[in-house]
Amino acid sequence: MNEEDKQTIQLVIDGRTVTAKKDELLIDVIYREGIRIPSLCYSPGLSRPGQCRACLVEIEGVKSSLPACELPVYENMRVRAESPSLNKEHRAILSMMLEYYVDDDHGPEDIDHTEFGYWLRRFNLTAPTSKTRKPFYLVDSDPHPAIRVDMNKCILCTRCIRACTEVQGRFVWGMANRSDKTSIVAGADETMLDARCESCGACVAYCPTGALTDRNTDPDFEADEKVMTTCSYCGVGCNFDLNIKDGQLHHVTSNPHAPVNGMHLCVKGRYGFDFVHHPDRLTRPMVREWVLNNSTRPGNGGRGKWIETGWDETMDLIAKNFSRIIDESGPDTLGIFSSAKCTNEENYLMQKFARQVIGTHNIDHCARLCHSSTVAGLAAAFGSGAMSNTMADIAQQAQALFVIGSNTTEQHPVFGSMLRQAVHQRGTKLVVADPRRIDLVEFATLHLCHKPGTDIALVNGIMHVIVANDWQDHDFIDSRTGGHEAFLDSLKKYTPEHVSQITGVPAEEIIEAADILGRIKPMAVIWSMGITQHTVGVQNVFSLANLQMLTGNMGVPGGGVNPLRGQNNVQGACDMGCLANVFPGYQQVADENSQQKFNDAWALSGRGDLFGNKPGLTITEMIDGALSGSIRGFYILGENPVMSDPDINHVRKALAQAEFTVLQEIFP
Repeated sequence: MNEEDKQTIQLVIDGRTVTAKKDELLIDVIYREGIRIPSLCYSPGLSRPGQCRACLVEIEGVKSSLPACELPVYENMRVRAESPSLNKEHRAILSMMLEYYVDDDHGPEDIDHTEFGYWLRRFNLTAPTSKTRKPFYLVDSDPHPAIRVDMNKCILCTRCIRACTEVQGRFVWGMANRSDKTSIVAGADETMLDARCESCGACVAYCPTGALTDRNTDPDFEADEKVMTTCSYCGVGCNFDLNIKDGQLHHVTSNPHAPVNGMHLCVKGRYGFDFVHHPDRLTRPMVREWVLNNSTRPGNGGRGKWIETGWDETMDLIAKNFSRIIDESGPDTLGIFSSAKCTNEENYLMQKFARQVIGTHNIDHCARLCHSSTVAGLAAAFGSGAMSNTMADIAQQAQALFVIGSNTTEQHPVFGSMLRQAVHQRGTKLVVADPRRIDLVEFATLHLCHKPGTDIALVNGIMHVIVANDWQDHDFIDSRTGGHEAFLDSLKKYTPEHVSQITGVPAEEIIEAADILGRIKPMAVIWSMGITQHTVGVQNVFSLANLQMLTGNMGVPGGGVNPLRGQNNVQGACDMGCLANVFPGYQQVADENSQQKFNDAWALSGRGDLFGNKPGLTITEMIDGALSGSIRGFYILGENPVMSDPDINHVRKALAQAEFTVLQEIFP
């Protein structure tokens, strides 16, 4: 018998034999098996208070019924989840919950819109309304812009308190008063925003009664379908459900099966979907008037009026102008921008369009401007320019965290909350290096407030102390690294005192940081664009890679090098080959075998080699090329170089010089 079999048991629920893990909670087994019993204070993913007693079950050999949320399962356990006596008890408990309950939003025909309402109907109970009972609280008592509060529907299950504490880590909700005056309040009787609510909506997602709801959602709304999708904002990769009715997105709800985030979302993911049906959305192609008239561009960089056209006419116009430029000047006079906001499939097609159809390696996207330092640094150090560990791995197993160049709770809110919870729930030591006092500093063991641009000196100073105290991982260094002696020589001058003069961080704090990061394992390093968008961005990444190799924190759960991507598919666009120097999968365009492979795979009738063996131009080089005349046209997919690229006036001037630019976008 293997170890897994030893940890597996069998029990019987309502006459059905089921399998469970040893010591698993009975309520979790019941949930997994699709058996429905009342369960109002308990919710998967939250701690269990065992206070509502609604999940009572009968256990063979035990005289009284017991709450399933407090029972670990055991071999041959025999459970009744439904029986006449249990139904009587469940009904009595639900009746008590209605003692102060008032619901004017749901009638008998739509009461199933809440979890609590479902059980009221199942047990033939009717919720009081303001016509039969005077409400105890003001309806819509908080001015929160996204969340509607009606404490008349509160049953004191405390899910909102636990969701805010255990999921978001913000402690907005709490309990006030005693006995029949007990109530849920925001902060010290403050508004939710005064209590530092971050509008993540976790309390709404977990509330079973509708006491907390999305302000802009009709309480009687019933979707035709739910579509699971990935968030279009940052690079955390959260999934959620789109609630669709009559072809329109109505609102977003959490999906407990989302692999990265579960029920957790941030304000952008849960409430930032207005753009989908915004009236400014483009639905038809638009062409400048002077292009349609085959005339020259208006002088002084003029643009001319937009004219709405048909799809066939637009496709012909693009093909005609791109073909003309290729025939006159060659394919390398066209530049293609792909998008970190688009899917892998769309990005793959864009780089294939550039190479197979146009015949150029001039394909790039905004990773060039944000995390190209990470890709170059990690590829040189480890052969791959991506996170080495999963977010769950870091949040659940790291014993120490080093966050540098990342305002995580603002830019990657769900992952930032995971880091807060690692500190709250597991006591993980957090070291934050940032010139500003960002939100994470509130939860940190140590804040290294170094001068901007002194990241390398700071990290080298930490490594100097680690080496001086012999805290490095000798086995890892000897078996898995090279160039160690030269590396040690480079650290000698970075004493805490010398580094303190460079960075402004007191020497004793540098020593304390080295003590935490050098001795506590596993330790994860996390960074973002606060260290990559520097002239020494690649060297910054090298320093962090060296720190993790020095301490042996590579290739272990809860450790590793972990760059956080700025947009939702920066990593995928790079992986798909939307870079000037690589095919999909980071196969170098200058490599003869790679060229031959893609030429053979994409061969077109009557054409020889599709592309050259020289890397194409990067985004910034293509923009410069438009000014010099070496780039005559652009195809831009889901990018805004005027906003993203350095020197707006320079970019505007360059784009105005281009003969023919195609923008594929959802907004003008």
